[in-house]
Amino acid sequence: MANNDRDRDEDRTLLWMFQNDKRNERQPDFTGPGRIHKNVLKDLVDNYKKFGDGEKLELRCAGWKRESKDGKPYIFVTIEAEKPRETVKSEDIEPPF
Repeated sequence: MANNDRDRDEDRTLLWMFQNDKRNERQPDFTGPGRIHKNVLKDLVDNYKKFGDGEKLELRCAGWKRESKDGKPYIFVTIEAEKPRETVKSEDIEPPF
């Protein structure tokens, strides 16, 4: 794990996915460590209560290809709650004339 990842403010769930040395086809292609800060966990629970449908909370994921200090390639992944886009009602929009 790169130091800049560990030092940054953690406002998302963080994963470091390395190529797995598979011994058979049923094993995952990538494995690795992850970390979730207690404030992020609280935010996920709060978002579930606010935006969840009673069964699940939609998440947003992003990934970047990176290289470890020893030259091993990995994918750095962040995960956060998907917040619904604000919708604007047509009656809230004033005409431009």
